Amino acid sequence: MKIGLISFAHLLDWTGITRLIDQIAAEMVKRGHSVTIIAKEGKASSKIPTSALAYKHELLTLNLDTDSGRKQAREKIANSGLDVCAASVGGTEILYLPWLFKNTNIPFVHGEAADPRVFVYERWEPYEHFGVLSCAAAFTVLLEEYLPFYPQVLRKKARVIGNPAPPPADIDFKARREKKTRTIIAVGRFNEDDKRFSMLLRAFALLHNEFPDWRVKLVGDGPFMQYYEIMATKLGIKRLVEFTGSVSDVSTHYKTADIFCLPSFRAEGLPMVFLEASAHALPLVGYSSCAASAALITPEIGALAKNTPGLELEVLAKALSSLMTLTPQDREKIGILCLNTFQKKYANNIIFDQWETLLVQVSNKEVPKNMLMQEWPGLEPDSPVWTEKLLTAAGNEIAERALPLVSPETSSADEETECVRLRSKLARIECDYKQLEKKYAELLRQFQALAGKTHKKIKPR
Repeated sequence: MKIGLISFAHLLDWTGITRLIDQIAAEMVKRGHSVTIIAKEGKASSKIPTSALAYKHELLTLNLDTDSGRKQAREKIANSGLDVCAASVGGTEILYLPWLFKNTNIPFVHGEAADPRVFVYERWEPYEHFGVLSCAAAFTVLLEEYLPFYPQVLRKKARVIGNPAPPPADIDFKARREKKTRTIIAVGRFNEDDKRFSMLLRAFALLHNEFPDWRVKLVGDGPFMQYYEIMATKLGIKRLVEFTGSVSDVSTHYKTADIFCLPSFRAEGLPMVFLEASAHALPLVGYSSCAASAALITPEIGALAKNTPGLELEVLAKALSSLMTLTPQDREKIGILCLNTFQKKYANNIIFDQWETLLVQVSNKEVPKNMLMQEWPGLEPDSPVWTEKLLTAAGNEIAERALPLVSPETSSADEETECVRLRSKLARIECDYKQLEKKYAELLRQFQALAGKTHKKIKPR
């Protein structure tokens, strides 16, 4: 079978999505399939490891930035000879998929890379998100808990396939038990909007006097590096925090850690860092407001911080301290149970079997002739407005756009569909407004807290 795998950033950056696509591609080649990687044109990043694209494959590069480039991109897809194509696109470029595969007779599967509420709250309207999925032969979600956030009519296309967990690491448990200092590790891109590493630093600042033999290690890089370094200094914990920068081998750091923490509030799907930490037998800590953390972290394998507005730091500190107070032997038992739990459900062979089965099934399906193939006021996923007719019309309209990323002021959709499109757009604006209100409230709370500490009256403008 000739499989296409779309990873638009495959030559440009090394993210969780590109790593996953690379793993699936390598495994499908091992299993005897022909693989074509479909990526956007661009200069290769220095972040791309030498192991990437190390398997036998074809490379198809697309230019989606110009009219002529987009026209050639459609021709390349149509002439690729693919039996099936799978994509995992975390950004708005998902809107290109119906347009690229229109009239090609190549079915495509879309792998949803995050909690679906992240998509419809932050990146595009549900009209567009659901319209694209209506064009797919199937789509995958990372956790069963995400299914209710899709319209009922779309769920028949959904398959639950998680991310593959690395094999168990070779851990020297004796050395881990006998260390003189203990480490809380966090790994990821330093992007405060998503990862919230500042919450870990601030929570640790509440704990370090009680736990003088504990340290924090932040592994990664990104635009907030300097921000976190300044914060650690201001909190008086700079000497207790290690910033490793970008590393090629994160396993070394996992092996010498004692607890793994992901302080994201909600912007996750099924975090690869959870899978990596579990492979190194580490207890997990995360916030309950993050659907992935809430679904994956049980009391047997870690501690869940019950996110409460205004008490975010206190609940995270409490979750961390519940594990920090344990003996090394007790944390080791929790870590080993975490490892076994994730391997049982997400071991490589299990996940790759699920992907291969789905791709084979989809490639044998006849592509429909019309293939172009939570809190949304009146537009919740279980709203009766999301009919198959409307979603098909939405997908058709998206596929006809001259530039898929630009939503038209008026569309070729019928009156009912156009009405839903506009309602979806208004709902997005209202949601953005609510998010700004929340951010303002949080900033005001921080101002008030600062005023209390400095005994000065501070009024935000």
